Amino acid sequence: MKHDPKIMKIASVGFTALLMAVLVLNILLPDRTFSPQENRILQQLPPVSLLQYMEGRMETKLDKYVNDQFPLRDQFIRLNTAADVTLGKCISNGVIRCRDHYLMETVSAPKNTVLRKTERSIARFRKQYPRLHMYFLLAPNAANILQDKLPMTVRVHDQNRDMDRFFREMKKIGVTPVDTRQTLRQASRKQQVYYRTDHHWTTQGAYAAYLYARKPLKLRSEVKYKPYIVKNDFTGTLYSKSGFTGGRYDNITLYLPSSKTKPSVISYADTKQKTTEFYQLNNLKKKDAYTVFGGSNHPLYTVKTPVRSSRRLLLIKDSYANSFLPFLTQDFREIVVVDPRYYFGNVKDLIRNEGVTDVLFLYNDNTFMTDESLSLML
Repeated sequence: MKHDPKIMKIASVGFTALLMAVLVLNILLPDRTFSPQENRILQQLPPVSLLQYMEGRMETKLDKYVNDQFPLRDQFIRLNTAADVTLGKCISNGVIRCRDHYLMETVSAPKNTVLRKTERSIARFRKQYPRLHMYFLLAPNAANILQDKLPMTVRVHDQNRDMDRFFREMKKIGVTPVDTRQTLRQASRKQQVYYRTDHHWTTQGAYAAYLYARKPLKLRSEVKYKPYIVKNDFTGTLYSKSGFTGGRYDNITLYLPSSKTKPSVISYADTKQKTTEFYQLNNLKKKDAYTVFGGSNHPLYTVKTPVRSSRRLLLIKDSYANSFLPFLTQDFREIVVVDPRYYFGNVKDLIRNEGVTDVLFLYNDNTFMTDESLSLML
């Protein structure tokens, strides 16, 4: 088949012009911090650091930065979503339309090279600090716990197999697994443990997980909590990503102590702000209302509570921990909270300077199985 030279030349010029336009837009348009379409914080240009470059962290962050700041990114996502919905698909942009008005993320298969690297990093970390008590709470996702709500035509990856294998690896190296799957399944029969429109567990789900975690984490406080609905028209990330409409709004519920507690002081390293409030109620009016739980994803902050306990916790986490954290405060004099996706400091300095006695890793499976930020930090 012969190619028309004129057509080939026009195509070549057009492609070159498109690349130039993208380059110019990248230079002229300011970086965005938040995507309304995806309802999430976008990666910012990471600071230049020789150490981060040698560890490989700089390359990873730059790659994510380029993807997140791509010109007209939201418009391309909307176009792809509209095409999926028009074709009548029950999966759009990685979101499954399920029974009872649930939207669920597809289950992420692990990136094996990334996961093995992370496991080796945790093993080295465990050997470096043999006297610290270490725990790993790997939370299942909705498509695992609520499998009965999935469409009959959809088959998701076997998350339980991945979690079983990972928990065995953690046990081998001396990290205590905290497996909340059975607890969440039982709780889901009576209450809503995952949002219908968002990828997080609800506060009910987080509280059920906390009650289970009390025993392996050796938590002693006897504080009781009472739920209060503070928003009844929440639509989360999955609603924004999928383009699926006609579903039900979610409630956002806060669990407040019904008995006397010691007040906590929260200090955010990035904003230099201090507060005694875990819940930022003004954020309930924003599109990303889930940020009521502590605000945006902070790289590092500390929670100090004048309790009798001498335990000091390093909490290494993703956003699933945001609604879980307040339940821990009455058992630890200090909690140092680190999100490896945004933290560029030295975690070993934190352990030494803050006198850490315990380490809790808290992730949801979908994030953990494909993310390499933890291995780059440890």
